[in-house]
Amino acid sequence: MQLISTLLLLAALPAMAQTMRIGTIHRPSVVVAFYRSPVWSDILKKIVDPQEGKKAQDLAHRQLAGEAPIGNILEALAPGWPEIARQAHVAAVAVDLPYADASVQTVDVTEQVLDWLKADERTRKIVRELRK
Repeated sequence: MQLISTLLLLAALPAMAQTMRIGTIHRPSVVVAFYRSPVWSDILKKIVDPQEGKKAQDLAHRQLAGEAPIGNILEALAPGWPEIARQAHVAAVAVDLPYADASVQTVDVTEQVLDWLKADERTRKIVRELRK
């Protein structure tokens, strides 16, 4: 019985050693696309306090400069993550992935994020310039 269990475990090892695909994003591109998107436009319409609007604009500038976290953007993208991951055939999406061993294959899902945000051609042109 123990031999059978050992053989079953050994047979399962190749499946466990499969490459995991993890999606990554180009942060500045996603920041630009978000703030130029219909999603942000809808959020902005609900802001009535001018001071709140100024704070949002300051945050956007700091996010683009890499000086502030993008939690609000990730939260706004939450409904889209399953579809983005499915389209890119990834198991997860990581904003920052400082290390991954050889069993991890990273896949840039920025284009899928731009699609979900309904980025127009002007936004995509800005993104292309950012990525140069």
